[in-house]
Amino acid sequence: MVPYPKQVHRLGLADESLWQQSAVRKLVSEQEREGEPVAIAELTSVLTDGRCYLLLALADSEPVGLLSAFRFTDVKAGSKLVYFYDIEVNREHRRQGIGTALVSKLLQECRHSGVKLIWSGTDVQNAPARGLFAKMATELEGETDAEYEWALKD
Repeated sequence: MVPYPKQVHRLGLADESLWQQSAVRKLVSEQEREGEPVAIAELTSVLTDGRCYLLLALADSEPVGLLSAFRFTDVKAGSKLVYFYDIEVNREHRRQGIGTALVSKLLQECRHSGVKLIWSGTDVQNAPARGLFAKMATELEGETDAEYEWALKD
């Protein structure tokens, strides 16, 4: 049993290989990747963009979870919003607090950035994601998708 991750951090420059080679290749199946991981040049661009959140959970120096999200401005209200795009936790390490640690780190980073709302969605059949999201967010159910929101307070 892998312990609660000792380290969850937001990746930055010089972490391209850690994301691409260690995290994505180990945590996301080839079928789910639908091709080769993002090119290093493109990944460098993402890691220098403060609107992109690439978070990695490590236990014993090994990637056990990752999360990606993107911040943008609500063009109607002017507030900052984040779309929580993806979370992956190694199947063998689920239900050990890794997903919770990743989402908690995202919430911390977003509060620091002045974000007002985070949202994400998943297929209603995705029980692991739905369990994590329901525990940490407000659920908005749909027929084929379940959407979740985190309203952040100042």
